[in-house]
Amino acid sequence: MIGLALQGGGARGSYQIGAYLALKKAHIKFDGVCGTSIGAFNGAMIASGKEQELLKFWTNISIGEVLGFPENLITKKVNNEYDLSYIKLSIKNMINIIKSHGVRTEGLKKILEEHVDKEALIHSKMDFGICTIKLPNLTPLYIFKEDMQQEKIDDYIFASCYLPIFKMEKKIDEHYYLDGGFYDNTPVNMLIEKGYKKIYVIELNPLINRKRKLIKPVEIIKITPRRSLGGILIYDNKTLEENIKMGYYDALRVVKKLDGYHYCFKRKKDFLYKWLLRKINKKVINKIMGFFNAKTEKEAIIKSLEYIMRREEIDFYQIYHPLKMLKKLQKETNKTHFVYEFIKGLTFF
Repeated sequence: MIGLALQGGGARGSYQIGAYLALKKAHIKFDGVCGTSIGAFNGAMIASGKEQELLKFWTNISIGEVLGFPENLITKKVNNEYDLSYIKLSIKNMINIIKSHGVRTEGLKKILEEHVDKEALIHSKMDFGICTIKLPNLTPLYIFKEDMQQEKIDDYIFASCYLPIFKMEKKIDEHYYLDGGFYDNTPVNMLIEKGYKKIYVIELNPLINRKRKLIKPVEIIKITPRRSLGGILIYDNKTLEENIKMGYYDALRVVKKLDGYHYCFKRKKDFLYKWLLRKINKKVINKIMGFFNAKTEKEAIIKSLEYIMRREEIDFYQIYHPLKMLKKLQKETNKTHFVYEFIKGLTFF
């Protein structure tokens, strides 16, 4: 069986729908999905076959409105208008949060009610599970849909997302719950215990859960963001859309075995890259490899290409032919910089 584990990370979760759509395009079919926090919400939508609705959700959502923040405060935040008016609005908003004993949860409840199709989720052939923490004893709770009270599936997902900033409310069985990310932000072991042998993990923060050991050795395939996804609260839709595209191409890089670190390149043999270096002085090669901390000549050339592509603001979201890009940069760029000069010195014939 093939499983999907979705890491928690707030609004960074927009990355996961992009990655999932790339996996689906690659004809990878999942038998089950588990998630923590926003990964639980994304997982519920995926398990119920609502990935297009999930894409639309992440394209149109206003995080600030969901949290009940004033529209004029959100507008100033998005436009980076950090003036006296912004400070006053922020203070007023903080006072309201304190008076309410936390951020109000009506917006999150509405999202779950409107988007999670409980009937479709219950009758889906895909396994679905979440991780949360039960208070007051901080007991981790791993639970699959068949063990949830069906009429309270929304509450289980909500419990997995329950950050301390929210107003505390009793859920499910008259207990308080806490975001499962404080215990296990990537619930891979849930799937392993259920017999999954191959698991795709879509990470939002690759530094989380590095030390959590797998209960059994299985094949783990990670989709990891190569650039920053922003904070857990993202107020502008442009960043959310950027994260969706980043997830899509990061996943393509993995499943299609493409070359590249921040960009995607069609894979070429190592000897081709060595051939390009034949007229470059060894000291120059060593300097480049040291600058990029590259272990091979191929890595040094690809990272040099990407370095210049980023400086020239070339679109991240395409699959490039490395030799064509190399020729383009040699022809169209002429800056005094040792990386540019290194690329200029690579020869084809």
